Amino acid sequence: MNHVPEAEWVAYLADKIPEALKIEYENHLYSCDKCLSAYMEAMEKEEFGPDIEGFDIAGPVMDSISRLKEGLVEGEKQLRKEKSLRTITRHYLIAAGFTILLMAGGVFQSLTEYVDSVESISEKETQSLTDGLIDKTFNWMDTIEKKNKEGFRNE
Repeated sequence: MNHVPEAEWVAYLADKIPEALKIEYENHLYSCDKCLSAYMEAMEKEEFGPDIEGFDIAGPVMDSISRLKEGLVEGEKQLRKEKSLRTITRHYLIAAGFTILLMAGGVFQSLTEYVDSVESISEKETQSLTDGLIDKTFNWMDTIEKKNKEGFRNE
């Protein structure tokens, strides 16, 4: 008997060949090591599924990893967004609480009164300084005028 191709062994294992041929193949297995190894390979392929050597496991695994990463990234973005929103809300509430506390304590009222008093003082000082300069200027001009008149009289 000639060697049995692997495809025939696959058909044998799938029980797709006649019974007489099966018996012939089985008897041939006792005497041919090459066919025995082909039979063993066909059995392994049948055990691990169809065409396991051609099956690309890296592609689906990488796809699932990238989907997980995208999911994690989206989850992290959502978590950061929520955390940022919570932080902003917390800061706003703290600022609003301090504002209410300061308003209730009259700090803003005292501040406005203090600013008003400082402004009125500075206005008075500014007016007095300006008035003083004007007065000194007129006095200086008067003295010059008097000296000029006295100078003309003496001559």
